[in-house]
Amino acid sequence: MKTRFRRIGPRISLQLLALLAAVFLCVFAALNLFFRNYVNSNARSQLDAIEQAMTETVSGGRDEDADGGARPKLPDLSSVLHNTIRSEAKVFNLDGAYALTDYDQSDDPAELTAVAAALRAENVPLAAAKYVHLRTDAGEYYVSSITDPVIADTYMVFSLNVSAVRELWNTVNAALAAIMAAAVLVCLFFGSAIARSVTQPVRELSDFAESLGGGDFTRRDLRFRDQEFQELSDAMNRSAEKLGEYDREQRTFFQNVSHELRTPLMSIRCYAEGVSCGVMDPKQSGAVILTETDRLSELVEDLLYISRIDRCPVPEKAEEGDLRETVSLCASGLRALADKGHISFRYEFDEAPVRFTYNENHMCRAVNNLLSNALRYAKSEIALGCRNVPGGVEITVADDGEGVSPEDLPHVFDRFYKGKGGKAGIGLAIVRSVAELYGGEAEALPGPGGRFVLRFPTGGCG
Repeated sequence: MKTRFRRIGPRISLQLLALLAAVFLCVFAALNLFFRNYVNSNARSQLDAIEQAMTETVSGGRDEDADGGARPKLPDLSSVLHNTIRSEAKVFNLDGAYALTDYDQSDDPAELTAVAAALRAENVPLAAAKYVHLRTDAGEYYVSSITDPVIADTYMVFSLNVSAVRELWNTVNAALAAIMAAAVLVCLFFGSAIARSVTQPVRELSDFAESLGGGDFTRRDLRFRDQEFQELSDAMNRSAEKLGEYDREQRTFFQNVSHELRTPLMSIRCYAEGVSCGVMDPKQSGAVILTETDRLSELVEDLLYISRIDRCPVPEKAEEGDLRETVSLCASGLRALADKGHISFRYEFDEAPVRFTYNENHMCRAVNNLLSNALRYAKSEIALGCRNVPGGVEITVADDGEGVSPEDLPHVFDRFYKGKGGKAGIGLAIVRSVAELYGGEAEALPGPGGRFVLRFPTGGCG
């Protein structure tokens, strides 16, 4: 099943819009809840105040009208008809059939009749109605009612018109909706800008990575405002330098390998053809062919060995042992070659065991290469050192030859490097690879004589 990928730009915009919508919905819900609770609380307080004032006023009976008739006059409640929400309160009388029987002459009877009709439609009991919320054609109201203590079968109704507050809040909601719409447009604009600020560096870095994958290791001077992108760009440039250096080393390596392999092969072919044509002595030619074959075999073995180390950077079968024994064993194996050149070995070992965790084959290979190199240049003596040092152990091989020239010191461990009076090869490169395999280092020191040091940290590879 093919994986579907989404572009980062629209995803950022959608996430911002979702966040904005969530914030506005929370604000809208909270404000509406606050408004509803605030209006309800004030309406109830106002209705309670009117009811209490009306009850106290009519407790002693109402004044008769000017004609001395039975219709009582509603008391003056102007002091309690207004509240903090600026809503207008009214007091009027209804009979049991919800018909309007008395009201303030300044009030609109149509509005009061509409409230009465709504009460009748809701079948609200007028004897004890409390905080009834009504919506009519005339507006929105909170209504309470009690039985008229003076006139039988009549009820005093207290209504609070909150239409003005509702209109105000509808206006606020409309303003919030307009702000929301404007915020969406702003969010889309900034979302696109933010997306571009992310996707543009990603595209440039992606192109850089593509060029690296294609073999172009040229540095790119990319500048970004964001620190993370700049750090990634710097890291990629460092990688480009290392890859370029590695590529150059590999090209040089294969060129040198080709050259080093071609030389003995050409020599073998020439002598073989000479024997085949009868123009060379078979015995002498055979000796040369064997010598060149040994040289070729040694080079191929070195190439295979260093390839295994590069491919598997973890030592195999590492065991703790005494490095003095391994160095002594390597020197014993080259004793005959040293005696042939009238070269002696001098041992400068610690008396205490030099304990280290290592693979003996790897260590012997490194030490043998150092000793072979020393035998090539030594005049009469090679000094072998093996000792404990602060933080680790070290092996030293020093000869009494001419030493390494200052210009060659930084390159003696490079593969196929050929110094003054030397020959190209990878023996010392193997020494460095073995040292790095155990977290150590190989170093060539300036004269007198050739001096090489292998340093390993305490413990080795466990």
